[in-house]
Amino acid sequence: MVAMTRESDRAVIRSGSLIPEAPGAYPLVGHAPYLARNPPPWLAACRQAGSIVRVRLGPRPAYLVCAPELVHRMLVIDVEAFDKGGPILDNARPFVGNGLVTSAHADHRRQRRIMQSAFSPDRIDGYASVFQQESDAMISSWAAGKEIDFLAEAHALVARTLARTLLPEAELPESSWLADKIADFQAGLLIRTALPHPWIRRLPLPANRRFEQARSQLQSSARRAITAARTRPTAGSLVDNLMAARDTNGDSLSDQELVDQIITLLLGGTEPTACTLAWAVHLLTQHPDIQMRLQDEMDSVLNGRTVGPEDFRKLRLTRNVLQETLRLYPIVWMMTRVNTQEVTLGGHRFPAGTDFLFSAYQLQHDPAHFPEPERFDPDRWDTPVSASTRQAHIPFGQGRRKCIGDTFGMAEATIALSTILTRWHLRPAPSSRVRKRFRSDLSPTELRITPHPRHSRT
Repeated sequence: MVAMTRESDRAVIRSGSLIPEAPGAYPLVGHAPYLARNPPPWLAACRQAGSIVRVRLGPRPAYLVCAPELVHRMLVIDVEAFDKGGPILDNARPFVGNGLVTSAHADHRRQRRIMQSAFSPDRIDGYASVFQQESDAMISSWAAGKEIDFLAEAHALVARTLARTLLPEAELPESSWLADKIADFQAGLLIRTALPHPWIRRLPLPANRRFEQARSQLQSSARRAITAARTRPTAGSLVDNLMAARDTNGDSLSDQELVDQIITLLLGGTEPTACTLAWAVHLLTQHPDIQMRLQDEMDSVLNGRTVGPEDFRKLRLTRNVLQETLRLYPIVWMMTRVNTQEVTLGGHRFPAGTDFLFSAYQLQHDPAHFPEPERFDPDRWDTPVSASTRQAHIPFGQGRRKCIGDTFGMAEATIALSTILTRWHLRPAPSSRVRKRFRSDLSPTELRITPHPRHSRT
C-alpha cells in the first residue's frame, strides 16, 4: 500500500526510531564487516530481530526486509513504488551502463519489451546444441581419477557457450580470454561498488589497471560484435536477435543500449550459471545416493542419447536438484531497491528515497518456510508449496524485474549436468576444501573433484 504521511510522521520515519536496528554495529563502519566476512549468522540474527531492521552500511541508513510477504510486496504488488537503485546499483551503473539489471523502471520496461523475444523458448531451444557441444568438449578433456578445479571448468564452459550464443561467429574471442576479462571486470566492479571513493580507483594498482583494461576491451568487443552482426548478419547469435528485436511500437535498441545489454549479459550470464553448476556438483559429490538417483533418471529418460529441450520436463529430479541448489546457494544473494514515493511497508512509513535491502539467502534459509533449511533435499520440491514459501524462493528475483535469462541459464545447467553425469561419476578430491565466498555473488572456493567412469561409481 502506498500512503502519504504528515510532516510529524516523516520525522519519526527518518529517525528510524520505530524500527529495530540490526544487531552488532561497529563504530564508523556499521554492519558492513558482517556482509564482507560471514553474512549467514548475521542475516539470521536480523530475521529474529524483526521483519524490517535498520542497517548501517555507510553514511545513509538502509533497511533490510526479512519477511517474504514484504519482499513480495516490493517486487510485485507495489512494484511501481520500488525502483532498482540504492548505493550498490548507483555505484555500479557508471561502469556497466544502463542495461536491464541497472536501469530504472522507465528504461527497463522499454528494454524488456524489446529484448523479450530474444529469450523466447524457441530461441533458447535453438541454443541447446551449443550447450551440448561445449559440455561434450569439456568432459572429453577429463581423465579418470585426475583432480579438476571444477569452478574454473564451469567458468570456461559458460564463457564458451556464452560467446558462441551471444556473439556473431566472426567475433568469437578465445573463451579463456573472455573468462579472464569478465573475472577482472567483476573483481574491480566489486571494489567500486563496495568502496565508491574516487581516490581508490585512481591508485596505480595492478587491479585497477586490469579493471580498466577489461572494461575497455569488453566494450570494444561489444561494438565489434554489433558491427559484425550489422554487416554479416547470421540470424543466429543473441546479438543478431537483439538487433532484430522490436517491441509492439516498432522500437529497437540503440547502439549504446546494445553495448550496455551485451556487457550486462556477459557479466550476468557467466557467474550465476557457472556457480550454480559448481554448487550442484559439490552437493552431488557430498550426496552420492542422490547422484546415483540422478544418473538412473538420466539413463531412463535419455536411453543413451544426448539431452534435448524436449527432455527437460521429464528430468524431474534433475530440475529439483537445480532448484534445491539455488535455494541453498542463491548466486545473487543480496539485492536492493529504493522507493520513488512515500510508502507504507510492514506497518512503517518511509519517505521517498529510502534504501532497502533484501537477501535471497536469508529468505531461503528461513526454517519457517523450509524445514531443516541447511539440508540438501531435492525431494522437498515434489510436494506443493504454500504461497509464502513461493514468495520466499527468489533465486532469480520476482515480478517484472525477474532475471530475463533464468530459462537460458537453467537450460544450460541442465544440459551440462546431464552430459557430465551420463559419462562420469563424481567424487570430492582429497584436496577439496569447499567454503562459501560471499562477494557480489555466492561462489564456492577450492572445489576440486575427481571424475570416475560410471561403471566404477561404487
